[in-house]
Amino acid sequence: MQVSWVRQKGYLDISVNYTFSKSLGTVGLDQVNLQNDYGAEPFDRRHLFNAAYSIELPKPIHNSKALAGVVNGWQLSGITSVQSGVNLTGNSNGSNPGFNASGNISSSLKVQNSFNSTITNLSINGTDQIPLMPILTCDPTKNLGPHQWLNGNCFAIPTVPGKNGPIVLPEFFGPWNWTSDLSLFKNFQMGESKKFQFRFSAYNFMNHPMWSFTGSGVGASNLFLNFAPGATPGSQVQSNSSFGVAPIKVGNRIIQLALKYYF
Repeated sequence: MQVSWVRQKGYLDISVNYTFSKSLGTVGLDQVNLQNDYGAEPFDRRHLFNAAYSIELPKPIHNSKALAGVVNGWQLSGITSVQSGVNLTGNSNGSNPGFNASGNISSSLKVQNSFNSTITNLSINGTDQIPLMPILTCDPTKNLGPHQWLNGNCFAIPTVPGKNGPIVLPEFFGPWNWTSDLSLFKNFQMGESKKFQFRFSAYNFMNHPMWSFTGSGVGASNLFLNFAPGATPGSQVQSNSSFGVAPIKVGNRIIQLALKYYF
């Protein structure tokens, strides 16, 4: 769904648009039943909002041509963008399905069978064509700490043969993204065909950094589930205390001054 509002009146031009969307496709890795693979794409962003505006500022000087040339005729323009967070679930598919649930399982955790087998997709699903996926035990978007977006204690690794987690987990989103750019400029006319333009631009002019996840470097494992035995026999705990916590800040103000000569 797309909604737009465009207004041009006097010294003001403004354009506002909002998009609500959901991008679906084949994202799971179940090679036995492809219907289980249908879900939200990694690039799915539910809400998009953009506003662009241009304002011709007042001209207060009328009795001095030189002063009017400096003070009058300035224009202010800007763009503000707001987007809902990236699909964390979709981005955990591919090489690390289910937040890498099968990658960090303590060897002390065993399958509930007579052999106490190691927990793998073979011992749980009976085939390597179906990935081992975590089971949801509660709402992972609740009971969060500072800058945390997912609660790892709401995930459990399967231990009963034949009881796997969903191939495509529910969609969970990361931090929202928003930024505002602002420009102030003025044209100095030099005859009919020549002019100078002075422009002052500030990108992310509010200098608003945003918390974010990263695929490499510091905090790269903050979306990896780690499973270890709990205090009571047969129980398990999430041993990655940093799971779901956005580890870095990104974004900074950039200022640009420019002179342009048109001829």
